[in-house]
Amino acid sequence: MAQVHCNFYSYSLGYPVDIEVILPSFTSCNLSQPHTHRLPGRFPVIYLLHGYGNDYQAWLRYTSVERYAEEHRIAVVTFSCHNKAYHNAPYGENFYDFLNEELPEFVENYFPISTNPKERFIAGLSMGGYGALLHGLKNPRRYSAIGAFSPGIPDPDAEPDLNRVMRENLYDVTEQLLASGEPMPDLFLCIGNRDFLYERVSKYHQAFGHRWTRSRYRYDDLPGYEHEFAIWDREVAAFLDWIQRDDVFKKLGMNKV
Repeated sequence: MAQVHCNFYSYSLGYPVDIEVILPSFTSCNLSQPHTHRLPGRFPVIYLLHGYGNDYQAWLRYTSVERYAEEHRIAVVTFSCHNKAYHNAPYGENFYDFLNEELPEFVENYFPISTNPKERFIAGLSMGGYGALLHGLKNPRRYSAIGAFSPGIPDPDAEPDLNRVMRENLYDVTEQLLASGEPMPDLFLCIGNRDFLYERVSKYHQAFGHRWTRSRYRYDDLPGYEHEFAIWDREVAAFLDWIQRDDVFKKLGMNKV
């Protein structure tokens, strides 16, 4: 497995940005098997979004996502959005454009990462779960599946608390996609029943889960978990098991370490 820390100038943000790219091994550590770094294709990829108050290292520091990437032979890309909720912000910090356009352009040209939307996934925790929903629902042809782990879903009927940061009405965004006839990404949604966001996520599930008929839908309501990395570590592994893949690395089998 290769862990690549990369810093490059972003034209969307107007300053250099740090990203982390995890590239799995192609052949295993088993010394009795032949080894090579020549790849049979380009890796599928998951863009993992961090939560409020975190940065691009949070997924790598507090979960086993590097091991999961190795086991599933899938690339992982993380970056920091500085609590901007993956929106375009004032003064040139266009994080929506960065995630939607520039970051895929960069990694798909500099790394052996697939350009096929069927092999591109987006997921995140808390504010990152909101970002994954926002970008996945607004760009349904770009991603094969969305993973929203304890997502910060603004409630249009509640006081504007989350809405100060996560300002898009995801109910309206979801309704627009349902009415559009566009292909819909698979959706994986989860929440712990002791999470302070439980009522918001449960309400969204009740509103749209039964209407997610043009693609696959999964909702995990997990007892005993709060807003914590214990559930996000568990659920990102479940998401990687659940997504549908037909790429060459999947066909060759998983790479258990």
